[in-house]
This record gives sequence, structure tokens and C-alpha cells, in this order.
Amino acid sequence: MDPSLSADARVQDLLSRMSLEEKVRQMDLYRGEHFKTGSAFSPGKTAKAIDSLGVGAIHDIYPPTAGMIDSLQKFVIAHNRWRIPAMIMCEMLHGYSGKGATTFPMNIGLGATWDRELMKKVGRAIGSEARAHGVDYGFGPVLGLGREPRWGRIAETFGEDTYLDGEIGTAMIQGMEGDSLSSDRSIVAGPKHFAAYSEPQAGANCSPVLLGKRTVLQDFLPVFKKVIDNGNALGVMCAYSELDGIPCAANKWLLTDVLRNEWNFKGLVISDLGAVRYLQSSHDVAKSPEDAIYQAVSAGLDMQFYDYPNELWQNTIIKLVKEGRIPEKRIDQAAGDVLRLKFKLGLFENPYTNPKLIAERFHCNEFQNLALRAGHESICLLKNSHNLLPLSKKIKTIAVIGPNANKVRLGGYSPHEATGITILDGIKQVVGKQTRVLYDEGVPLIIKGQIIPSSALLTPDKKHHGLKGEYFKGQEFTGTPLLTRIDPQLDFEWPWSPGPGVPDDHFCIRWTGFLKPAKSFNGWLGLSSDDGIRMWIDGQKVVDNWNKGATNIVRYPMQFTAGKEYKIRIEMWEGGYQARTHLSWNIKKVNFAPAIALAKKADVAVVVLGESNDLVGENRDAATLDLQGKQRDLIQAIEQTGTPVVCVLLNGRPLSINWIDKHIPAIVEGWFPGEAGGRAVADVLFGDYNPAGRLPVTFPKAVGQLPIYYNQKPSAIHRYITESDQPLYPFGYGLSYTTFAYSNLKVYPDTIQPDGKVTVSVDVKNTGKRDGQDVVQLYLRDVYSSVTTPRKNLKGFSRVSIKAGDTKTVTFELTSDELSLWNRQMKNVVEPGDFVVMVGSNSANLTLKKKFTVIGQ
Repeated sequence: MDPSLSADARVQDLLSRMSLEEKVRQMDLYRGEHFKTGSAFSPGKTAKAIDSLGVGAIHDIYPPTAGMIDSLQKFVIAHNRWRIPAMIMCEMLHGYSGKGATTFPMNIGLGATWDRELMKKVGRAIGSEARAHGVDYGFGPVLGLGREPRWGRIAETFGEDTYLDGEIGTAMIQGMEGDSLSSDRSIVAGPKHFAAYSEPQAGANCSPVLLGKRTVLQDFLPVFKKVIDNGNALGVMCAYSELDGIPCAANKWLLTDVLRNEWNFKGLVISDLGAVRYLQSSHDVAKSPEDAIYQAVSAGLDMQFYDYPNELWQNTIIKLVKEGRIPEKRIDQAAGDVLRLKFKLGLFENPYTNPKLIAERFHCNEFQNLALRAGHESICLLKNSHNLLPLSKKIKTIAVIGPNANKVRLGGYSPHEATGITILDGIKQVVGKQTRVLYDEGVPLIIKGQIIPSSALLTPDKKHHGLKGEYFKGQEFTGTPLLTRIDPQLDFEWPWSPGPGVPDDHFCIRWTGFLKPAKSFNGWLGLSSDDGIRMWIDGQKVVDNWNKGATNIVRYPMQFTAGKEYKIRIEMWEGGYQARTHLSWNIKKVNFAPAIALAKKADVAVVVLGESNDLVGENRDAATLDLQGKQRDLIQAIEQTGTPVVCVLLNGRPLSINWIDKHIPAIVEGWFPGEAGGRAVADVLFGDYNPAGRLPVTFPKAVGQLPIYYNQKPSAIHRYITESDQPLYPFGYGLSYTTFAYSNLKVYPDTIQPDGKVTVSVDVKNTGKRDGQDVVQLYLRDVYSSVTTPRKNLKGFSRVSIKAGDTKTVTFELTSDELSLWNRQMKNVVEPGDFVVMVGSNSANLTLKKKFTVIGQ
């Protein structure tokens, strides 16, 4: 309890006093629902959950007030003999996830800013809002390389490049953790997912990652090492995928040899949700929960994340220690990692929250303005033929059309109940009163049809409207149902349990009865689910997505006859974390006519397309990179009216918008631009902000080109019969309303030792008539090397503001960190030889080049 001692000394003293049971309790994460009723602290539930052993960490609690979390901490401290406080954990991917928190652009958009200073401020805002609520630890950011755009979680990455992700991630974590973790503005950052989780086979979430050790060491691990070395990240979330045949949760080389022994990491390693359980249920490398727990803890995992019931997790570890299979020093290390963070956070001295902080800083003007700035900086101008943009504010009539025009698209892991400004509202805010703004959705983003009403459904005995629902535990329909009821219609979104007596996770449901339409029509039946689903009509299986996982919608074509009774049976299962089921049909058809009519009346049409959380995000993987549904049909119809068209994209992955690129004169990539995103996009459209975002990922022309990230090896070829070998838009690409010219590249000295430094400078002139920002990019080529290396690798960037007509000199420094590789002996070295420095505006436009040489043997 002596704060003058080091955290390590205090950890060792405390561990020497604790029982094995108390240590193991620190290795466990508890659900927030065990400590509250509604949003209020519950002493009764808390006493039942943690008895007198205390608690390691609590997640999913999101305290609404300082009083609530203080009451919890007081109880926890008073009811364990060493007065150890709880560590409160939360999601914080692009904003603290508590209700009402500031929502910044989705991470792929933050990567598009190429702005370290901004990212540090974003991290500080997230840490400030979280800590004001008594939250100590945040899950994120995601540091995987976004090289697989089919993978839905590419939206959570900062982009496809090692250097860019490392720099942006480090800045964000520096902001989150601050100068001292004991500050009321700081939280522990827990970057994820360790490691290489982001390039799954076929882009399918949780699928095997088939990468060689050198690629992992050269490309994927340096991002984590940089945030640990330079950002002082003190948390790591272990991936639930496998890496080259070994699940990450049981990978001793990854969690111990590299992370702790080589990098000297002193933080906490927590599993991703289910990672330990998957050793048995998905990877088939463990024969029992005990075996899975043994493998994970032995490999270096400190804490589970809802993998098993708390009692099972703790009792199993205690049993393994008492049997001598896990040495107690491994438990001391794991519990010590948790306790060390609690000491560094200052929780032993000050476990309570200043009640004034929420009112002072939560969603304050400063952070709202920061969200707008981040939205501005994330936007990438992809095309601007004939300088259609910026639009004049004196325009008489503007048509705003599309499924994303009047929707707030924030992306996954956004703050609870987050809201924001739509593009339609943003345009109305920016244009003058003399401008008429017309709006029509045009087409739904996903054509889900209409939920089948209860009046068209009958129970098996035909006595009631609706379907008979039988709810079972697990994935097999065995034994007596846990719950049987009549569900009037299938239109369900369940964050937790679907009904009394049914568990939150791992349940299955069977619905039976009849479908009886009131009118005849030619259409389809649609099913959406999370996770698997299947359907029979009149005894014939017509939908079988049982092993598919999340399904936005699957359609079965049907000719419906009025009054006919179709026997129907639907089965679904849920594997973890939320569930949904929807049964729909398309009794009403899509109609473009109103949108076309508006476009004909307008001087310009802004068509807003893209994606939503239903199309991109966790378990939202895609087999195509084309626009979903009838979005392309819509913009084609609008273009044929002859009205000038601007296309705005709100999306989380690069899309193959080939037709739009060829036919539409102006294209704006907005990503998911945060709570102020609608205003940010409008400011760009009308010239109040000069765009300078640069693509953090390559845009393919077709999914068949994958992988097509910019820094592939020299022998990578794309010789297709019917497709180009070039991407639609290259990495680092983005336009401005002004122009820039590069000159006077200097590289000095031109000869260095392997441990030497090279300084690079270049002059950048704003040659246009508007002030603007440019992102100067430096790439490096190792001309000849002992192992294959890409012909270009990003090794420096700088976002600079330059007034019209002015010139700025931008300087970079290259050290062994940028020059090294993993050689044939698997050693990280700088090899002698020639290196070429390339500077330009994007990875495909490197106009200036100069060479330097590393001398040695």
C-alpha cells in the first residue's frame, strides 16, 4: 500500500501474501450484468458474483454516473482482504463505447487522415471520456494489416501498410495512455488482435491465417512492437484465429517467446471473446475445457474473456496448479500482470471517480469539434472531372439521393445509442436558404423486403396467428425445450437472452407452422440470422445456411398463391454475442421512379451509396467488392437523366466501383466519417474544406485481383485474361482542390554504416489557387537483398498545410528500423547494399528518386 515504491515491488509484496485462489481470481473477467440491475449498482448481485475473493476485471458495465462505479469499487474493496480494486474494461475502437460518447470516424477513415497529431488527440479524447466514467482499460485499437478487403473487419484497421498502421496506432495509444496512467484522462490501451488475424483465408472471419514466419515478423508484428516500444501499450488482446497451424491462444512462441522474452512486454494478455474455448470447439487441438485452459495459460495468456463460466475457469486453473501441471510462478506472472496495471492506474490510492468530470468533458464542445476535424481529414477525393467540385452554394436545386443519404453510418463498435449528422442534414446546414434540397432514398441498401405479419402466419394447430417457437440449449434440438411459445412474427434482435430460461449464448430455435398469404404475387421469402439458419417449405429444404454464420439475408424465390397454406419450418442457432432472426417477403417492389423524377428537377444530384454495419464489420465478410443490391442500377438511372452527378461513398472496405469511376464525374470517399460526418462531407462538397485524405488501402477493380496491396513481392504477377493488372485506385491516393509540385530531393549522407541514419528532404510547392494540405509520402526500395523484399515500402509520411503559392521543405529520417529485414538466418539486420528513396503523392506516383548505400560485409 506504499505508493512510494515501484509498481513491480508492490506487485511482488502483494503476491507473497495472496492465496492461490485470490491470485487466480485476478485472472478472470466478469460480465457487467453480474454487478448491476438496469444501470444501477446491485450489492446483492455483486456479493453473489465475487464473494470475498475480489475481482480481476469487469466488462460490459459502462457506468452512467461516477456514483454507480464508485459504489461498485467501494463494495469490491471492502469485500476482499487485500482491498484490491476492480479494473473496469470497455470497448473503445473509435470512441469510448458508453452511451452518448463522442464518435470519431471508423478506423479505416482515421487511417485515411495520415495525421499523427490528430490521432493523439483522438486517443486523448477517448481516454478522457472513459476515465471520467471510472473505466480503466480499453479494447483497441485494431493493429492488423487490412490486406484482405473481403474480410468485414478491415473497417476496424488503419489500412494495409505496416508503417502507416504503426505510426497511426502509436499516436492513438500515446493519447489514450497519456504521460501517466494515474491521470484522470488516461486508460490502458489493449491493441488487438495478436497476431496476423487480419489476413484470414478467403477473407472469412476466424478462418486460418496461412502466413510464413518471416512475413509475420517482417510485416505484422512490427506494428505491435512499435506501439509497445513507442506508445507504451500495456495491454494485448490475443486473436482467436490460428497462425500457421497453431491457434494464437495456445501459441507460446507468440505470447511468451516474442511478446515477453524478446520485447520485454510487461502488460496484460487477454483472450478475444471465445479464443480459449475455440481451442476445443473450433480448432480441435484440445480435448476438453481443462485441456484448452491448460494450453492457453501455459502459452502465456493472463485472462479469459467470457470463454468459460467464471467458476469453471478459476477452479480448473487451481486444479492444474495443485496437480503440478502449471507452476505457480506462471500464475504469479499472470496475476502480477493484472495487479501491475492496477498499481500503475493509481487504483489503490484513488479508486474513485471525480463526479464533476462527466459534466466537464463528456461529449464536450472540444471533442465534438475534434470529431468534425477527424471527419474532414478522413475524406478522400477520388475523382473530380472538369472541376465539378466544389459545388456553388448559389445552386438553385440539389437532389440528394441514395440509401446512405439520410442515414448515420458510424461503423461497428460505436458508442451505445450513438447519433450523428446525415449527409442530407449536412448539406441543408451548408447551403443557403435560396437552395432547394430534395431527397429520396432511391433504393434500400439491402433489399430486405417486409417482415411477414402475424396475420399471414399460423401455428401448427392453425388456432393462432404466428409460429410455434421451441427454444433449446446448444446447437442440437434434443431433450425438452427450455422455452415454448407463440412468436407472432420473426423480427428479433437479441443482445442477450431471447426469453426466460434461455441462455445468452449457445442456443437454438425451431419455428413451425404455416404461411398463408392474403394475395397472390411473384416474389421471394427472405431469412436473415446470426449465426446459422435453415428453412423448409412443404417438407423441402429450401435454405441451408447452417454453417455460414451471420446472414444479412438469403432469398428463396416463390410464386405465392392467395389463401394457400404453405407448411413452414425454420431453425436457427446462435454461437455467441447477440442474435437476430427476420422472416420477410417482397410483397412491395423497389421503385426508382421518384428518385429519377427528383434528379430531373435538380441542377446537380448527390448520390450517396456504400455500406452499413449489416454489410461490413465483424462476421460481415463478402465474396464480392461490388456495391450490394441495386445501388449501381440506381446511380446508372440517375446518370441517364443528364443531371450532373456526384457520388459519395460511406463504407468500411474498398469497393470495386468501376462503372462509377468511368461514368460519374466526381467521387468522394467518406468512409464511416463519425458523428459529424454529414457536415464534414458537406463542407468538402461545397468547398468549405479542401480534402486531403489519402487512401490507406488499395482499391481493386475486381475481387479476382486479390491480393493487390501495393507492396507485394517482385515476383507477384496479375496476368488475367479479362482484367487489368492495375488497381482502380492505388494506396496513398487522393486528390485536392489545389495542386502540388515536388522538387529538390536531397538524401544525405549517401553512404552510411548499418547503424547509421539518413536524412531526406524535399520541397513541396502549392501550385494552385487555394490553400490546402498535402500528404508527402516516402517509399524505400532495397535493391538487392538476401531475401525477397517489395519494390517499394512506405517508410515516411507527413501531412503538411501549404498556402497557395508557398513552398515548404519536408524532412524525414531513416534509421535501422526502416532499413532492416529478417534475413535467411531469421535475424533482424540491416544488410549492406543500395537503397532507393522515392518521394511522391501516392504509391503509384513517385516522381523523385535518389540512391544511398549501406556499406559493410
